[in-house]
Amino acid sequence: MGGKCNISSTVEVLLISVMVIVAVVPQWLLGDFPVELFGAPLNIIVLLLCMVCTVELYRRRATSRLAQYLLSMRATWLSLLLMVVVALVLGLQREPSSESWGVVVAMLFVLTHLQMVIMRGWRSAGGVRWRFVLNHVGLWLALAAGYYGAADREQLRVVVERDATTSVAYDMSGVMHTVEYELQLKEFTASYYDNGTPSHFEAHVAVDGDVVPLKVNHPYMLTWSDTLYLVSYDSDTPCKYCVVELVSEPWRWLTMLGIVMLIVGAVLMFLRGPRMATTEKYRCER
Repeated sequence: MGGKCNISSTVEVLLISVMVIVAVVPQWLLGDFPVELFGAPLNIIVLLLCMVCTVELYRRRATSRLAQYLLSMRATWLSLLLMVVVALVLGLQREPSSESWGVVVAMLFVLTHLQMVIMRGWRSAGGVRWRFVLNHVGLWLALAAGYYGAADREQLRVVVERDATTSVAYDMSGVMHTVEYELQLKEFTASYYDNGTPSHFEAHVAVDGDVVPLKVNHPYMLTWSDTLYLVSYDSDTPCKYCVVELVSEPWRWLTMLGIVMLIVGAVLMFLRGPRMATTEKYRCER
């Protein structure tokens, strides 16, 4: 037993050392991870390669110390710690960015460990463990969609005028883009506090001829991937234009699927209720 613990500890120290080096050195030399270079289809190819490599690593679990560690409880605790640290780091940022090498390395470890655990525990002697599958696969999908789909996320701003339709947008760097929608401001209303600060403003914008309402903190979902936000407006009376933000997230449906699976899995676990059972032990497989 002591030998196995020593093996796990040694692999853990080496793995963490490599992760720290990969996270710190490129960040210091190159800056943030170049997420924009990994858009579709490259991110899909990388995802499939990582999945195939993880499957092959799992097949070698009898002889691979790395695979044995990734299937251990120590790796689970490390994954939980990394997710908490990443959540805290992103949550404390004024404008959260997941482009640092540290976040990329941490999430790659979490996804790899989670896939290994899923492959080991998706079925038992009694058949498929549906609650296990729903919870673990749902979590993997939600995390993987945000991780690999980050490069495909697009955030554009459009100045929508009353006098004419437009499809010209600009990204956060000021680069011009053309969107697939024709937008035009149809109606705008605003109310103010006594000191002149706006208390409420609302725009009705025609999107390809269909008028949709937009309010602050009440976006309008155009499709499963595209969402329209109202961010600013012309302070003159009457208002001549408003500024809307078009956020495109092609991987959002996978995130939503993962969240639904997590909810269903949690409900099934609640309905099953407490039961007497032996605690499942995570151990290194030879």
